[in-house]
Amino acid sequence: GYLENAVVLFFSDHGDCMGDHGLIQKWSMYEAITKTPVIAWSPGRFKAGATIEGLCQLFDLAPTILELAGCAVPESFEARTLLPALEGKDWQTRIHVFCEQAVDVNLNGTEVITMVRIARHKLVHFKGAEYGQLFDLEGDPGEVSNLWDDPAERASREELLAVLRDWLIESNYRTRDWMADWR
Repeated sequence: GYLENAVVLFFSDHGDCMGDHGLIQKWSMYEAITKTPVIAWSPGRFKAGATIEGLCQLFDLAPTILELAGCAVPESFEARTLLPALEGKDWQTRIHVFCEQAVDVNLNGTEVITMVRIARHKLVHFKGAEYGQLFDLEGDPGEVSNLWDDPAERASREELLAVLRDWLIESNYRTRDWMADWR
């Protein structure tokens, strides 16, 4: 009878370029790396064969799992539950999603790369560099044309850089004490 009360979630923390963009492994912010599937299974609870579109973060699975287990979700979590989406209820997709990675060995050897993505655009920032990546995912889903220096996309670049900066500040502030009990 365990399966009648089971929820199985299958996911990965990142994709793999497997030759895309001339790269292997994960050391970039291309869609092949950051856009990973989540498969949820719970007969009678979740609709079989459903596809849910929208932006979410991998860490949104944490409050989802806690809620499924009947546990409280800590207020300090930046993550949002995906349970309404899985149950076919009203769910608010994220406007922005973010990624961070230390030590980019494929592109330029920077110490930290960060990314912000919205429905249409993706911006990748390389710590300490004067350049980055900006892609129009609607017009260029293969992420071939870097629009970072395109004057027509300057406003998009500046807006996303501001969003990324504000997220980093807010995230650091909100999580400043999360390990206080273990220090």
